[in-house]
Amino acid sequence: MPATEISTTSRLLAGSLIVVSAIAILMAAFAPYVYGEYDAARGHGAIVGPKPSEPVAGHWVNDYFVVEPVDSTTFAIGEPRYYQGNYSYLIVGSARAVLFDAGTGTRDITPVVRSLTALPVTVIPSHLHYDHVGALGRFDSTALIDDPTLRERVKDSQLTLDRYEFLGLYDHLEPPTFRVDEWWAPGSTVDLGNRRLQVLSTPGHTPTSVALYDEARRQLFLGDFMYPGELYAFLPAASRGAYLKTTKRLLATLGPDTRLYTAHMQDAPASVRAPVLEMADLKALEATLEAIKEGKLSSRGFYPRIFPVRGPITFATGWSWNNQ
Repeated sequence: MPATEISTTSRLLAGSLIVVSAIAILMAAFAPYVYGEYDAARGHGAIVGPKPSEPVAGHWVNDYFVVEPVDSTTFAIGEPRYYQGNYSYLIVGSARAVLFDAGTGTRDITPVVRSLTALPVTVIPSHLHYDHVGALGRFDSTALIDDPTLRERVKDSQLTLDRYEFLGLYDHLEPPTFRVDEWWAPGSTVDLGNRRLQVLSTPGHTPTSVALYDEARRQLFLGDFMYPGELYAFLPAASRGAYLKTTKRLLATLGPDTRLYTAHMQDAPASVRAPVLEMADLKALEATLEAIKEGKLSSRGFYPRIFPVRGPITFATGWSWNNQ
């Protein structure tokens, strides 16, 4: 082969290697976004499945929702036929009520809530992913955690979610726009009448995640920060470092007998019931996060990397440069 042809071939190979390397670097750098798009494109089967055959705690409503009383003025509202098994929580005082998480929107949760209380209802999502915001704007008021990154985007009291904040690509949903009526500051207390809820900022799963703590009843409503399954800390804006900081702050704040009411039920063959965890689970998460940070724990999987926590709980995270 003539020298000129060898030189041209070498340049083409070198150029190809540079392009491939650049693509690999970009994919590694933006892995949460690349994986999110890829995972959504793969699909997940039916959004709504048949009734589960496992035992159900509570009673069926409209053949889709399950209402399970936690106590006389607290209700877990489940969607066990939805492929992620979501639960929202109605927290009732003597003057007003709060719906923590707004349902998936696959079916309208509003009539279920109205059947349980005639009081004014404020709905607040634990975070802004697509499966937690279905009924925002459908109740007496909608609240969000008072975060400057959210406030600065509001125009005429309306907020439009962005693609990766909402992640509706998983269910082929467009980001919604809704009215924000109340801003609840982290550390503040919301008085429902003979019942008070402390507003806790809980970044990790998302930067603007929130939890509500009823100290008198030792009830923490926690959303997706933790539940009996695989914890997602590898999608856009998730942070392993924030997860650890939040876990430590919760352990320092909560009473030792606090029960953690979470957002996704355990997979079959577990019975259908509100997904409730204990403080021991939160302590186990702290130990796992510390071990990951120190490089002392082995994982399975390439992306995400999945680490054991306790029982059915695992922690799925990205690479160190994606999820600081």
